[in-house]
Amino acid sequence: MVQSHDASRRSAEIAAEIEKVATSPERSLGYVAQLTYGAGQIAGQVFRDVPSLLLLFFMTSILGIDPALAGTAIFLPKLIGGVFFDLGVGLVSDKIANRFDRRHWLLIGVISAPAAIIALFSVPVGDEASKVAYVATIFSLYMAVYATFSVPYLAIAGDLVLSPHQRTVLMAGRLVFSAVGILIAGAVAPRLVQEAGGGEAGYRAMAMLLGGLCAICLIIAWFGSGVAAKAVGKSVQEQETLTWSGTRIALSDQRFSVLAGVTLLQLSAGGMSYAAMLYFMSYNMALPDALAKIGVVVLLACVGIVIAQPMWVKLSTRYGKVPVYVASALVHALAHIGFGLSTYGGLTMLYAFAIVLGIGNSGWSMIGASLLTDLAGEGKAGLYSAVWVALDKIGFAMGGALIIGLILSAFGFDSGAAQAGLPQSDQAMFGILLAFAVVPAACNIIAAFIFAKWGKAA
Repeated sequence: MVQSHDASRRSAEIAAEIEKVATSPERSLGYVAQLTYGAGQIAGQVFRDVPSLLLLFFMTSILGIDPALAGTAIFLPKLIGGVFFDLGVGLVSDKIANRFDRRHWLLIGVISAPAAIIALFSVPVGDEASKVAYVATIFSLYMAVYATFSVPYLAIAGDLVLSPHQRTVLMAGRLVFSAVGILIAGAVAPRLVQEAGGGEAGYRAMAMLLGGLCAICLIIAWFGSGVAAKAVGKSVQEQETLTWSGTRIALSDQRFSVLAGVTLLQLSAGGMSYAAMLYFMSYNMALPDALAKIGVVVLLACVGIVIAQPMWVKLSTRYGKVPVYVASALVHALAHIGFGLSTYGGLTMLYAFAIVLGIGNSGWSMIGASLLTDLAGEGKAGLYSAVWVALDKIGFAMGGALIIGLILSAFGFDSGAAQAGLPQSDQAMFGILLAFAVVPAACNIIAAFIFAKWGKAA
């Protein structure tokens, strides 16, 4: 009886708060709040993408670890992080939100993020087993640190009292900073390694600089979140309870499962190609300055993403979301095929198809997010979002660590030769080609077929 009374009182409080927000004049978030909050996305993007691009290459070509072992050491912590850490931090931050403001979680990241990224690229001297154990342990802690600031950071926007238009503007600003983070992780980080002399010392110097950058961005976001809360206020809302049974229910919905399945397939393909890029440029294309050139590839892919957005929006309005998803997945597959031919066409072809890659990626990722929003609007926003974030981490890690590691190992990639700066065998380079171009292209073609046949369910 007491619980029923408390629930009724809580419902009345929420209803009063909703009525207050609905009838009050719209308050402006302001440019300062938008820009300073958005800066936090740089830290999240850098923290996510630097290991995705560099860690496997660092472990095999610098530390001399077998690719299969290295891939497993990276994948398992990401699997744990995607399933347990994100969900755990989300639940705890919801539960104590009234006592510990959600933005204060960012200060935990200010302290722990630099230490985590530096430790990840500071592997002690030892045998292969001890190095693998060290990386697996530190990367698990790294993923826990990532969850402590990335999950609350995303949730902060949901706490603010914003109109749909204001929320769209805030999220659009976040995407701009996300692009900045991608460029820093994909272009600046490899360049820093090269400028610092390469080797373990070069990776460690890169980690120190980017760790400091992450801390600065999170401090700015902490400040900006406070400014935003003062400007528009924070809403009182009933938090959706996330449970393992609820996750199974979400996955059993055919519309969501079809969308999640093709997205997982394409994320695995993307992670595989992203992680294999340095191998392909270093060994198959024999570029001595691959760490510098890879930044151009990432930059051009970002250009493709930006310029293609209006086109995909118009096409989806005219033809529907499913056909556009299928078409963009096929464009993405075409880009990977072009990547594979870059051994013969050189850097010009690689650069050209980097733009095509961005165009394809822009389409299916945008449509996928739009379809997710459509489903989330049916009362399962927290549930679907939690599963979606986990899929992002697991898919990218599965392709970019576990699968590529197994492929490289199966085709005889010699970590000892890589550590000594020696070339790889033809068989090993064929394995790199498979991981960088052939398998990702096939994954996108399969995803297009699946979505063309069953995507209407989404």
